[in-house]
Amino acid sequence: MAEIFKLTPAEAYEKLTDGASFINIVDHADFSVVEYDVAEVTRLTLLELLEKAESMDKATFYIAGGFDESQGFKAANLLHHQGFENVGYIAGGIQSWFQDGYPVKYNVNDGCGTIDCGSNFDDESYGGCSGCSCGH
Repeated sequence: MAEIFKLTPAEAYEKLTDGASFINIVDHADFSVVEYDVAEVTRLTLLELLEKAESMDKATFYIAGGFDESQGFKAANLLHHQGFENVGYIAGGIQSWFQDGYPVKYNVNDGCGTIDCGSNFDDESYGGCSGCSCGH
């Protein structure tokens, strides 16, 4: 039986550039305070992932990420138990991803807008990365 791959951010990024699909696990539908900034991402709750799994291509390599490592692992484990053999999750979650220099996005004002702060964000500059496109 295939295993679930625990991927470093560098390994995950390499697989994404090679065509893997990324699933960002969010707490509730379509909102997370901070998320991975990757070219193509599917944002789902775990329940939505379970519902969608039957229509997903089992030949694709899926990488799951969440706010912490456990969310990514739960998603990868869910897919694994649905018969997917090519699944992995990001070790350390989004904090590890960010600390290794990969870009993230920040949702502000209760999710009404997304600000792309890139990978140069630090705690002291947070005030310069607020506001949203809807005018709040």
